Amino acid sequence: GEGQGVRVTHATVGKVIDSGIKNANDMGAAMAPAAVDTIITHFEDTGRNVKDYDLIITGDLGSVGRSIAVELGIQKNQDLSMLNDCGVLIFDSSQDTHSGGSGCACSAVVTAGFLMNGLRSGRFKRILVIGTGALLSVTSSQQGESIPGIGHAVVLESPDQQAGNL
Repeated sequence: GEGQGVRVTHATVGKVIDSGIKNANDMGAAMAPAAVDTIITHFEDTGRNVKDYDLIITGDLGSVGRSIAVELGIQKNQDLSMLNDCGVLIFDSSQDTHSGGSGCACSAVVTAGFLMNGLRSGRFKRILVIGTGALLSVTSSQQGESIPGIGHAVVLESPDQQAGNL
């Protein structure tokens, strides 16, 4: 019935973080610090931790950015080894995509398809999705400017989770 679908139960607005990355071919490294900051802020704001989620997933840090995020988590006393990434999930190594693809497309397709289906079916009860972005332009990149990153998070919960059936 109405109101029984997947719900957004929390949102955490991220902040712009500039770690000095200047290589436009390494946007995962530019976005990873912002994603980790948002995850930690979310945990502090909600009193939750990684164990409260079936899945914590970023937009498109790619395999390199995901590894950086896990390492940054360790430095901040957060075990983010279960962190996954839409860009990593949507491609496999035979496709020669290197670190990832279009973050907007990867996030949208994986979230609207795989993740939503997993929540509806009960495979997942609660997911933290962090949309990641690299704030650059052709001009800023050509001028050698650093690439700030940002990440905003939402919690998606299955209907079973909302009813307290977890």
